[in-house]
Amino acid sequence: MSFAWFAWHGLTLFQQAPVFFLNKLDISGNVLLSTGMAKCLISSGALRFTADAIFFLLPFALALSVFLQSRIVTFVALFTAIFNMAYAYVFSIFTFMSIEVFTAWMFVPFVFASSNTRTNYYLLHIVRIVFLLIFFSTALWKIRAGGVFNAEQLSAILLRQHASLLLSDEPYWFSQFLAFLIGNKTLSYTIYLLAFLLEFVFVIGLFTRRYDRLLIVSFVLFLVFDYLLMEINYFPWTPFLGCLIFSRCKEPGSEVRIEKQFVVHSS
Repeated sequence: MSFAWFAWHGLTLFQQAPVFFLNKLDISGNVLLSTGMAKCLISSGALRFTADAIFFLLPFALALSVFLQSRIVTFVALFTAIFNMAYAYVFSIFTFMSIEVFTAWMFVPFVFASSNTRTNYYLLHIVRIVFLLIFFSTALWKIRAGGVFNAEQLSAILLRQHASLLLSDEPYWFSQFLAFLIGNKTLSYTIYLLAFLLEFVFVIGLFTRRYDRLLIVSFVLFLVFDYLLMEINYFPWTPFLGCLIFSRCKEPGSEVRIEKQFVVHSS
């Protein structure tokens, strides 16, 4: 679904047809660029189409490998994660899209990087913790940067994010709504504070899995309002929901160990 949204809006490597790229101060990224991959993608539409196709098809290949309990599931999972990292980085230097949008597609495949169910269980919880830390760290950043203490923060963000829309001469209800929020700093700050709390509450998940259902609701609310208000599509992060949905499942084999311990103590 996420890839379909990107394709509908012309946000694939093939559709973008880039003519230049923006280098970043990133060691691993520059190692990737040293292979000449970016220049090859710029010069070859067929290569860009192939990269898009692989990126689109890999999740299906991984799902099929897991369903069939294939011996190559580890290879497919690792290849999917590594390819998605490379694709996301290249995509981010060709377009205005941030690499952060692809975070789930880079991490979630690692959950299936084993043919052992118990190992998958632990990998799921590792990815869950990574997800919680990412979200909680965004709340910490708002504290560190001082945004949470600035009553005009969201008004300024909206003004910068939607500058072209606000300067448009065409009357549009959304631009009028944005102008209302920008002018009403108390209301906009309240919304910003609620968004901060939605992120900060994820710290609970680092100590207990009991409230993961609450975190699911918080996450969905964040995605919806971020898309509606900021027009930023973070729905590709939805695979992380699986880590919260299945977090309270019992560890595979735990019942067997309990039964063995009971038999030993009984004897």
